[in-house]
Amino acid sequence: MAAPVKVPIAHNVLMVDDKLQGGGTVSVAAILAECKTSLIADWLTRTRRTPQLNHLHLSDEQRTGHLPKLVDDLVKRLSIPNLPGKDSDASPSPAAVEHGKLRRKQGYSSGMLIHESRILQVTIFGTLHSHLTALDFRALLPDVMIIADEVDAQLTQTMESFAHSTPKSAKPQLVIPKG
Repeated sequence: MAAPVKVPIAHNVLMVDDKLQGGGTVSVAAILAECKTSLIADWLTRTRRTPQLNHLHLSDEQRTGHLPKLVDDLVKRLSIPNLPGKDSDASPSPAAVEHGKLRRKQGYSSGMLIHESRILQVTIFGTLHSHLTALDFRALLPDVMIIADEVDAQLTQTMESFAHSTPKSAKPQLVIPKG
């Protein structure tokens, strides 16, 4: 069973980036767009500390190359108005599909992909927590539901492409027709 990811929670002081301070409220999409670089850096730090993920020797770019586009897809989905009572469908994510193919070539297991996705959600929620004072609370819960749905949809697309890709160890074989 996977060890839970520990998220530091600020009890006394909530950190808010200077760019996000302004007295008003900010959407979840705006915070994630503004904090994309730090979110990815935090995700990388967390994955490095995760034994299930850090045994493969990959560069930072190899580990995080997929994340900017996945975060962009998430921000785009959060920016689409959602009608009350209507479920919105996750969008197809070419980045998630390519991520699955790449991770297969890099020697990942399906469990490793799930760990990455779980860490992404924890990192996103940690980013939002550190900006609580700037958030528009009226939209927070619906946005959290969209985040969970979108990250799960991206994981589904990643897993499907991962399952249908050629593994790192598979080598093409010459097939000689009979007859």
